[in-house]
Amino acid sequence: MTTKFLLSLTFILTTLWVSAKCDNTYTSASYALNHAKKSISAKNFDHQKYYAYKALEALEKAKQLIESCGCDKAVDPMLDGIENLEKASDPKDFEMGRYYTKQAFGDIQDLINELDIYTQDYLDTNDDSDVPMETENVEKKLLQKELSQIKNQQLVLARKQEILEKRKKEIEEKLINPSY
Repeated sequence: MTTKFLLSLTFILTTLWVSAKCDNTYTSASYALNHAKKSISAKNFDHQKYYAYKALEALEKAKQLIESCGCDKAVDPMLDGIENLEKASDPKDFEMGRYYTKQAFGDIQDLINELDIYTQDYLDTNDDSDVPMETENVEKKLLQKELSQIKNQQLVLARKQEILEKRKKEIEEKLINPSY
């Protein structure tokens, strides 16, 4: 009888522990969703950018919390949402800001759905042996995505450097040959 009680207590505490870790991530994601919604419905360009930025801050917080949660399927929509909100918080115009915010809104909804599925699956399976493995997968995905973003930034910078060097040659040529 004592063994059954201890086993039940262990299961309940483990479930609450995993659920609590994901609850913080879920809360940040919900906060981001709320601000993204406000950004979409904003009538003023500055308000749109402000709420997109607030949503971005909330998703950045969720990014920090997702590793402790262990839901690796939620990483991709979260990172996509961050990428879209970065574009939405400093857009070229009102319509582009709204477009990227709508994209991020969908990403955040996907993130929340993945967190719901993960939490429910975890509660259903009662197996905490994959939590460390899942956490490693989340960390690995975050690092891979960051590496990919750095490579993309390097490509953009290399292209900008090529354009600047071409422009520099044109200017030098004009200085040497004014009739150019």
